[in-house]
Amino acid sequence: MLQDRILVVDDDPSWQELLRECIEGVEADGSAAGRSLTVASSYAEADALLDRRHFHLAFVDLRLREEARELEGKKLARKISELDEGTAVVIATGHADVSTAITALREWQVLDFVLKDAWNPDKVARLVHSGVAQARLRYRSRYESAVELLRGEQEIFPWLARVLQVVAPDTPAPRADRRLADFLNALLAELYPLLRDADAPDIVLDPATGTARGRYWSKALGLPVSLRFGRRAAIEAEERACRDGFARAERTLDDAELDVCGLVYVPAAPPRESFLPAPAALAQGGER
Repeated sequence: MLQDRILVVDDDPSWQELLRECIEGVEADGSAAGRSLTVASSYAEADALLDRRHFHLAFVDLRLREEARELEGKKLARKISELDEGTAVVIATGHADVSTAITALREWQVLDFVLKDAWNPDKVARLVHSGVAQARLRYRSRYESAVELLRGEQEIFPWLARVLQVVAPDTPAPRADRRLADFLNALLAELYPLLRDADAPDIVLDPATGTARGRYWSKALGLPVSLRFGRRAAIEAEERACRDGFARAERTLDDAELDVCGLVYVPAAPPRESFLPAPAALAQGGER
């Protein structure tokens, strides 16, 4: 399981630090791989992050700029609701804005609000646990079928049949279409939301190699990902090529009954320490 992803949006460094301390002090759910905390200091910064990344929980200051005509925290809560990615939202506000916060609870499915001038760390801790748990339930419900994403506008069963004809034409597996769907669900689990490549939105089938490929932006990782699945020999060769190039296998999966393998990889430039230093003569500009 990937980390719990939490976003804090506040323009005041002291409140950023207070929320950070409260959130980091909450023990992570034993089923999660820890917690990732991201801080944004403005509406524009948070807006850009929400376009590129997914968060399970967001703490949003209602008044990000006192001089702003519209409450920018309210705009962010509305955007998160419209994205419909399962993110739980907690509004941070003062007593003067309680009525607006209550409206947000009703209109944009905000989880709750916390009062800055009646600060309650225990409530923040409870909201971290309940918000992440609620978000993960919504997330699983929202992103339970990989085929719905991969097939694009094509009908499900004809698409599965075409893919099987390329990647596993001779499989003896019963209900091979269902088994392939389950395989793809496991291969892409928790990488959603996945944004399709504008230049190549559909899965590309390659009968010559018996493979299928696609490119996406994973908001869970905040990175582009390449998906490959198909005949074992071709995918194993692809994995070796990843190790030899500037890419890292994020996930591999094998289904012995279908006799197919799957690979999801991301760009990964090796660290500078992986390379030898330049020879002394070259480093000094060479001999003259």
